Amino acid sequence: MEEIYIFVIVLLSILNVITLYLYFKKRKNEKSYKKFKDEIAKILNININNPLDDFLLHQLNHHINSLEEKYKLEKYKRRNIFSILDTLSEGVILVSSKGPDIARIDFANNVARYLFNSEDYVGRSLTAVIDNHNLVDLVIQSFKENEDLEEDILFYYPEKRFFNCKVKSINVENYRVIILADITKEINLENLRKEFLTIMSHEMRTPLSVINGYLEILLNEKGLDPKIHSYLRKIEEETARLTRMFNDLLDIQRLEKAVGEEKKFERLNFSDTVKKAYDFFKIVAKKANIEFIAEIEDGIYILGNEDRLLQAVYNILDNAFKYTALKEKGDKKVWLRLYTENNEVIFEVEDSGIGIPSKELKKIFNIFYRVDKSRTRQVPGFGLGLYIVKTILDNHGARVFLDSEENNGTLFRVIFPVHSDNIYEREI
Repeated sequence: MEEIYIFVIVLLSILNVITLYLYFKKRKNEKSYKKFKDEIAKILNININNPLDDFLLHQLNHHINSLEEKYKLEKYKRRNIFSILDTLSEGVILVSSKGPDIARIDFANNVARYLFNSEDYVGRSLTAVIDNHNLVDLVIQSFKENEDLEEDILFYYPEKRFFNCKVKSINVENYRVIILADITKEINLENLRKEFLTIMSHEMRTPLSVINGYLEILLNEKGLDPKIHSYLRKIEEETARLTRMFNDLLDIQRLEKAVGEEKKFERLNFSDTVKKAYDFFKIVAKKANIEFIAEIEDGIYILGNEDRLLQAVYNILDNAFKYTALKEKGDKKVWLRLYTENNEVIFEVEDSGIGIPSKELKKIFNIFYRVDKSRTRQVPGFGLGLYIVKTILDNHGARVFLDSEENNGTLFRVIFPVHSDNIYEREI
C-alpha cells in the first residue's frame, strides 16, 4: 500500500519534468517535440489531433492535477481508516504472503504494535517482529490451506496474556488480516471458577458423608414416627442429589484436565457400545410408554475411551427420554442411530419431545445451564449433563450438532473425525 503512494508521487514529479522539458524542447526542435508528444499521448491515452500545438501541454497539466487530487483523497481516506483501526480494542495486522513460509507485515494498529518487539515493522516478516511461533504457524497455515483459521494463543511478550486469534482472508489475493482479541480476563475467571468448584466439591463430600451416616442410623431406628421417617427420606434424597452433583463436578474437573493431553484411546467396537445403551433404555422406554427405534450398523470401530463414550451416550439418551416424556399430545418416540457416511462415523439421537427454543440452543452446552425452568421443572438436574457430554466428545475430537424446534423434537448428531491413525475402521 505504501509503495503505491510513493509511486504516485514519483510519477507526478516525472510528469512535471516531462511537461517542462517538452515546452522548452518545442522551441528548439519541432521534430523531436512531435516524437515526444506522440509517445506521451500514447502512454496517457489522450487525443493529440488538435490544431493547437500547445494543447498536449494543457492535457498533461490536467492529468497531473487530477492525479494530485486523487492522491490527496486516497491519502485522506487512508489516514481516516488507520485512525479508526487504532481506536479498536482488538489488535489488527494486515499481512501479505511473500513465499511459502513468509508473511510480511503491511499494517498494524496500536493494540497489535504493543505485541511487537520492534517499532520498525512495515515490510518485515511476522517472525522478525513478533515472538510467538504459534501465531506465525497459524498465519502460514491459513495461506497454505487458503482457509480462515481461529485459535486461542498465549503470548509471553511483553507480558503474559491470552488472545483469541482469527486469521481471515480479504478480497485481495495473498493477503490476510489477523484479529487479536484479549481474552486474559475471561481465561483467568474460568480458571478461578474451576479452582473454586474443585475445592468446593472436595470439601463438601466430607460433611455430606457425615449427614448420610447419621441419616442411615436414624432411618434404622425402631418405632420411628412415620411422618418423621418420610422427612428423613426426603433429606436422604436431597443429600444424594447433592452428592451426585459434587461427583459430577469432580468428574468435570478430570475431563477438563484431560483436554489437550495425549489421549490413551483403544480400538473399540462402537456398535457394541451403543447396543449396550440401547439394551438399558429399552426398559426405560417400556416403563415410560415411549416408542424406541434403533438403527445400529454392525462392526463400526473407532479409537476412544469406552467408559467415557458410554457415559456420553447415556446422558444424551437420558435427556431424550426425559423431555419426550413431558410431551402432552402426539406420538412419543426416540430414535437411536449409528451409521457411516462419507467415511465418517455418525451417531444420532432424535426425539419427538418438547424441543428447545431457538434462543437457548447456543447456551445448551454451558455449565449449570438449564432450559426454561417453567417448562422443565419436572426434570431434576443441575445443568451438568450436556456440559459433560460436550467435554467428553471434544476430548475425542468429535463434532457436535444440535437441531431443535420448540414443541417439535430435538436431533442430536455427533460426527467422529477421520484421522491418519485410523480412528474410523470398518470390520471386514
